[in-house]
Amino acid sequence: MSNILAFESVSKSYKDHKALNQVSIAIPENSIFALLGPNGSGKSTLIKILAGLITDWDGDIKFSDNTIRSNKKYIDNFGFIIEDPAFYNYLNARKNLQIFCRLTNTPFSRINEVLDIVGLINRQYDKVANFSYGMKQRLGIAQALLHDPKILILDEPNNGLDPVGVNKIADIIYRLKHEGKTICISTHSLNEVDRLCSDVAILRNGNLVVNKNINTTNDVKEYYRIETSDFQKCLDDLSRIDGLRVLSSQSNSIIISYNSKVLPLIEDGPLSDSPFVRSIHRESDLIEYYYD
Repeated sequence: MSNILAFESVSKSYKDHKALNQVSIAIPENSIFALLGPNGSGKSTLIKILAGLITDWDGDIKFSDNTIRSNKKYIDNFGFIIEDPAFYNYLNARKNLQIFCRLTNTPFSRINEVLDIVGLINRQYDKVANFSYGMKQRLGIAQALLHDPKILILDEPNNGLDPVGVNKIADIIYRLKHEGKTICISTHSLNEVDRLCSDVAILRNGNLVVNKNINTTNDVKEYYRIETSDFQKCLDDLSRIDGLRVLSSQSNSIIISYNSKVLPLIEDGPLSDSPFVRSIHRESDLIEYYYD
């Protein structure tokens, strides 16, 4: 699969703070790509550079092998949702989208198409003031799709959503991929990446930690979060198990990794009957990158 978008040694500094440090990321065409990292990792800075909201930066970004520095029309191929989408609450959904159609020279006929994609076709004449937060998020996606972009960039699309809202956003993303779009999701949620994405880049403190295809991972390690009633005694027990590594330990929570070819499953193994273990939960395979 060819890459539709490439960040090449992108750097950005704010006085003495290095927000991005020589970040190079390749995004395959028609992928659901995750830009993963905790708050302050540089995700939003990278997206704002791509959106043209930050203009002073180093390195290069290429769309379809062409640098964006010499052709500002690249932005016509992108749809962005950065932070919460803003609408006129006193207008209905259709009227709001008509305003954006005029701004982008998009025919009104496109409105029905995007409202159908996000599941709001039957609510198009309702005032946005009466929409739930999840419905406003979906209307934001409809707005970003009006001009039929090749790439959709979503910055933390599931923040503040209940499980029903999260599922609806996931359904929209899967449909857009099926229709040939490339979707890039900025998130700090490992579960969201595991569920939705085919590829991932992980940022930490402005540095790229990994850029990989999740579907081709051959890691034999497994990762678990252990909740314990006696932190130190549980750590002592863990230290006696060969092939097990403690990635993080704080409060009454311990995150471990182990080689699944060496040890039996943790749930049925040496920790399952420990009086100091309250619960054991499987963690994402990506969690190790947060602690290495």
